[in-house]
Amino acid sequence: MKIRYLGHAAFELSLEDGKKVVFDPYESGAYDGALAYGPITGAYDLAVVSHDHADHCCDSVTSKARKVVDRTGEFDFEGVKIATVPTFHDESKGSERGKNLLAVIEVEGMKIAHLGDLGHALSAEEIKALKGVDVVLIPVGGHFTIDARTAADVIVAAIEPKLIIPMHFKTDKVNFPIKPVEEFTSLMENVEETGGSEITITKADIPAERKVVVLEPAL
Repeated sequence: MKIRYLGHAAFELSLEDGKKVVFDPYESGAYDGALAYGPITGAYDLAVVSHDHADHCCDSVTSKARKVVDRTGEFDFEGVKIATVPTFHDESKGSERGKNLLAVIEVEGMKIAHLGDLGHALSAEEIKALKGVDVVLIPVGGHFTIDARTAADVIVAAIEPKLIIPMHFKTDKVNFPIKPVEEFTSLMENVEETGGSEITITKADIPAERKVVVLEPAL
């Protein structure tokens, strides 16, 4: 499997059988240009969307996908298993910014979790739903989501994934009041900055010890 970081909270998974999955495709130029990552132009078999805000859901991408998962439940798309867990975009049970879905995809013997715009520490029940994930794609920028400290101290420690890929952090292409990825990586050990936008992994590549891999936005 190839994991490619498109930008913000958007990731592309290229599977061994040729299928392509996209998580949280953003609308390029959204919020009066505050989100300046380039447009996502790929054709996808499966689109997984945590919520309908423009920096996480782009109709021109999802409308072309063969299957869209944007609600709570368990799904099986041609051998790709997806389970979603309802959470909130804030610490006030959604009263400020609405709801959010955590998603776990199980494929090629691995479990990959995308936490969307998670805005609060996880409950015991939510942690249980994420136990056993191999890879977690986790927001770390704060303000609209959990911040670096919450991600490091609560989420990462509770879920215990082996491979952690941060997302939703400040770059020169996003004019949101969020923090850069270094706020998170400074709290973590075993950090690899690849200098690229993608990694290729199999089940055998999952590290024995916890590792943080920082990817550069591709777009």
